Amino acid sequence: MPSVVRLVPPVSARVPAAPKRVALDGGRVDSALGGGLALAGCHEIYGPAATALALMLALASARSGPILWLADPRDDDGRLYGAGLAELGGDPGRLWLVAAGAALPMLRAAAEAQRCAALACLVIEAGSASAVDLTVTRRLQLAAAASGVFTLLLRAGSPKPSAALTRWQARAAPARRLAANAPGPPR
Repeated sequence: MPSVVRLVPPVSARVPAAPKRVALDGGRVDSALGGGLALAGCHEIYGPAATALALMLALASARSGPILWLADPRDDDGRLYGAGLAELGGDPGRLWLVAAGAALPMLRAAAEAQRCAALACLVIEAGSASAVDLTVTRRLQLAAAASGVFTLLLRAGSPKPSAALTRWQARAAPARRLAANAPGPPR
């Protein structure tokens, strides 16, 4: 039986986010990533909680400026809500929602947006678009590195080949039970 190699050493103290990075957990994950997610990069998020994770990462970004959120208007899975964003401590005025249309117009808009270094974050809701392939993710990563725009690519379906710096699966964790076996808050 092969031996197990531990890639990430245990971290006892909280690790602060390094400059130009977004902290995730302040511990083992951030330590393995060199202090958090690189702001000058493209990161992929899959799963049913991808939108929630992307919103939290965009709000946690130390960069000032608008958050540009590109979505397909035909996707009726719900939209971000300004009052809810304010309750989370975000400024609804920073969030710019753009109904970009199908995948190709959305990718063209993303390419233009990545040239704007004034953006705090670019979120691309690509869903299961087949147009988003290895070449497209490589272009998104190179543009993010050149401009410094924190780019989050939200994908649906099973993971496909990608050149993103990191790839994440996001889903809800089971709620902790309260007294009398009542369900706790969502996690």
